[in-house]
Order: sequence, then C-alpha cells, then structure tokens
Amino acid sequence: MKVTEKTTYEEALQRLKEIVGALEAKEVKIDDLSGTVIEAKELVDFCRTKLDKTEEDIKRIIAPDDEVE
Repeated sequence: MKVTEKTTYEEALQRLKEIVGALEAKEVKIDDLSGTVIEAKELVDFCRTKLDKTEEDIKRIIAPDDEVE
C-alpha cells in the first residue's frame, strides 16, 4: 500500500495488521521481506504523524483561549 494524501488512518492501520499477520504466519517470502518492512515503516510513520497531529488539534480545541500557542 502506498501512502497518499487520501490514505486514512484506518486504512493504514488495517494494512499494518495484515502485514503483522503475514509475518507471524511466515507468509512473507524472504525476497519480499525488505519491501514489506519498508512498507510497514512508512505506515507506522504515517500513523504516528496522524496521531500526533490529531493530539495537537484536540489540545488546541479544548485549551482556553488565553493558553493557545
């Protein structure tokens, strides 16, 4: 899965679960392992960024007006 502007957190998380399942079941061929790990890293980075941004947005929304950074 290539991460794009239209990728949602839920899609990325679902793909990560699929990758983990395939790795645990030893379904990933050694020739594909590097690419799979790269894809997983990109998805983890995407999810982490999305969560961080959402946390910042929520803090801004609930912060009193005089505490907005």
